[in-house]
Amino acid sequence: MNFLAHLYLAAPTDELLVGNLMGDFVKGRPESLVGKFPDEVILGIRQHRAIDVFTDSHPTFRQAKSLLAPHRRRLAGIVVDIFYDYFLSQNWPGEHQARLEFIRHCHNVLLARGEWLPAHFREILPRMISEKWLESYATVEGIALTFRRVATRAPVAAGVLGAEEDLLENEEQFSKLFAEFFPELVEFSETWNTEP
Repeated sequence: MNFLAHLYLAAPTDELLVGNLMGDFVKGRPESLVGKFPDEVILGIRQHRAIDVFTDSHPTFRQAKSLLAPHRRRLAGIVVDIFYDYFLSQNWPGEHQARLEFIRHCHNVLLARGEWLPAHFREILPRMISEKWLESYATVEGIALTFRRVATRAPVAAGVLGAEEDLLENEEQFSKLFAEFFPELVEFSETWNTEP
């Protein structure tokens, strides 16, 4: 899952929300993080990783990856994660304003809890907020911009460029797979063992 989904799936505490977002920015086993972060932040990192394992092994997620153009399949996990933030944005519970209020809440938590964030994430956070990364997932143009940002991270990442074309060609299929998968992911995240 990508940023928005991890935030959405996090249990409702600041620590778990921050930990769920940090999962891709922190390396090392949970035991090695003790003392560097509060215990509940580490729990959020563990939940992030459990969500990623569940997602990557889910048959509908693998099926979604197979819908991508062959030259993009090497980076299929990244592409489908971003597609699913698009579908989450499109299918957000409640009104459009509820999604924006949730994103604003997440921004406020991240800004208030900067001491918990790894230095490299603290550096990108202002851009993430000012460029409205989380809001941008709601449109095809926004995810195209996301793919352009991802492509700058490393030469191999350039393979994601233009992936929004795969979404447009197969949107109905991707949407059905998301609708089948996401409720199972929500159930998994809600019942995941959150004991430290």
